[in-house]
Amino acid sequence: MISCSGPIDIGIENADGLDDTEKIGVEINGDTNGLYITSTNPENPVLLFISGGPGVPEVWLNEAYSEKYPNRIANYFTVCYWDYYGEGLSYSSDINADDITIERLAYDAHAVAEYLKEKFNKKKIYLMAHSSGTNLGLYLAQTDPEDFCCYFGMGQDYLGHDSIRFYEEGYKFMKSSFEENNDSKGLKMLNKLVDIKEDGTFSMKNPESAGAKWEEVLLRAGCGTTREMRSDAKDIFFKQMGCECYTVTEKINFWRGKKLCSESPYRNFHPDPESPALIPVVFLSGYYDYTTPITLSRELFEKLEAPEKAFYTFHNSAHSPLWEENELCLKEMLNHVR
Repeated sequence: MISCSGPIDIGIENADGLDDTEKIGVEINGDTNGLYITSTNPENPVLLFISGGPGVPEVWLNEAYSEKYPNRIANYFTVCYWDYYGEGLSYSSDINADDITIERLAYDAHAVAEYLKEKFNKKKIYLMAHSSGTNLGLYLAQTDPEDFCCYFGMGQDYLGHDSIRFYEEGYKFMKSSFEENNDSKGLKMLNKLVDIKEDGTFSMKNPESAGAKWEEVLLRAGCGTTREMRSDAKDIFFKQMGCECYTVTEKINFWRGKKLCSESPYRNFHPDPESPALIPVVFLSGYYDYTTPITLSRELFEKLEAPEKAFYTFHNSAHSPLWEENELCLKEMLNHVR
């Protein structure tokens, strides 16, 4: 039986850096789930947002990049940014990484959806997920038609970063981009990481340790979180640490949660592409997105069965069209609001 109560006093302070935002905790079977709920009109359709990472909540982007990438989603939806079990506001040193499973997160997602439906008097709500969070998002679209009426997958993951095809698709795109822009340094950085046999077979030289160096190449090519980001430290870590929507303790727990979730079984979960979605599915992909390669997102889209489905490409975006091309992204999303 699901027990979801809230809001409760768990020491969460007001989200000072975000306008029109309620920052609360709800209890699900004894464990706290942190929520940021933001809206300009509580009568708007309700949307549950699942961040990527895994374990990297994204509500802070609305504060840190409010001038560069203003996000007006709260004008059209009542958005609940959910910090799921183990991440962000929901982090606890008592949580074991082995307990962060797809089954646990799907269970909690249902409880949060029930809470939101009751709070805002809705029969169903909308669902949106980003990056690695799309693995949970698509799984819910395949298993929970009672809570959700449409799924928006932004930067839809397929196969994951441990797949050789993840690297191969990125290599092909970035090689072409570096050559077109006469970026010999970028090309050299890229070629240090890969091995191309005479027969054209692609492989990574050191796949176990390629992650950080590959991220550097993605950023240089404009294929990271946004087209303009060039440094995870400068553009993500320090930006997040400067936000007012978190207390000092919450900022520290943010990064503890990221590490915890990266060691969890959920990190390696990918939904079955042969399992049909039970609700309409909309994929939102940046043309320059090779953090979750758009080519693989498209491949998954073609395989997936759904009552309705749509694929939108944003030609001035990398991994985050909701922020990079906010007006156009919202326009396409609203095409699917009933």
